[in-house]
Amino acid sequence: MSITDSSVAWTEFALKIAGKAVSQVSRTSQHSGAEVVETRSGEAGTHRHWDTETLRIDKEIEDYYVEQLAEGGIDAIMLSEEAGRKKIEPRTAPELALDRPIFFVSDPFDGSLLYKRNIPAFWYTALAIYTRPENIEVAEPLTAVVVDLSSRVVQYCDSQTAYEGVLDELGKVGERREIKPNDTTELADAFLETYMMKPPFLYPTTEIFKFLFTRLKFILPNGGPCGFCDVANGRIDIYFGHKQPHNDVYPGLAVAEKAGCVVSTFEGHPVRFDDDVERRYNVLCTCTEELHEKVLKLLADNGIKDTVGLEDD
Repeated sequence: MSITDSSVAWTEFALKIAGKAVSQVSRTSQHSGAEVVETRSGEAGTHRHWDTETLRIDKEIEDYYVEQLAEGGIDAIMLSEEAGRKKIEPRTAPELALDRPIFFVSDPFDGSLLYKRNIPAFWYTALAIYTRPENIEVAEPLTAVVVDLSSRVVQYCDSQTAYEGVLDELGKVGERREIKPNDTTELADAFLETYMMKPPFLYPTTEIFKFLFTRLKFILPNGGPCGFCDVANGRIDIYFGHKQPHNDVYPGLAVAEKAGCVVSTFEGHPVRFDDDVERRYNVLCTCTEELHEKVLKLLADNGIKDTVGLEDD
């Protein structure tokens, strides 16, 4: 079975379980969902050392994803925000179309701190399913799904195309349309998105990249998987993924690439798949090749390497 044929079944599976995440948020009271159920070490170098709390809503959605993979008999290695790296133990034989080893990348609930304060903005669930070859670098996305949990607007892709629509609780997509990025080529016209909400991101990011940010028209201080999708659907022209964790990169990256965005590291290298859930990335995603080259030139002229900001992580 080809990747294209197999991708249809994987896309349906991913949308179905993401639809469940939508219903989980809608039926869980914010007070209950915001309860801290686990606290991890904040030691540098440990998994998610920059954000040590797991909320109930995070864990419930992730546990549901684990359950669906196991119940579906899927041979998966999960790379997730809460669980880290986890081998799923299948309980049954899978459907024929889902009978292959995969990586399941997940950020079950992106926006936890905003949720904890009951600020209904930037709440997402994101997941991606990649092939699992012996040479991990050549892994390819079979599907990826990023859902705004407040509006139920979903950006997703199969192995060929990226789409936007409205996701219901059963995983069905209404108002579906194919998405494409803008044709912006000038920095002075560009809207850029980069994560700056937490002070450890805000101050270093604005200080290090002032030479770029002062040339732009507008900056949206958010990031994660939705940053890539915002370029894919034309809301934003540049996603500047500085110091982004593994599970914030690969779901959105897949959607952006299938929409036709240009994606590279800060030095212009391709972003290859990696199964190190502890790793963080510097990734540039733009709507056009012309804009991409202008940002890369500014980064190079100012001595910015792929490792900037990651030296102590």
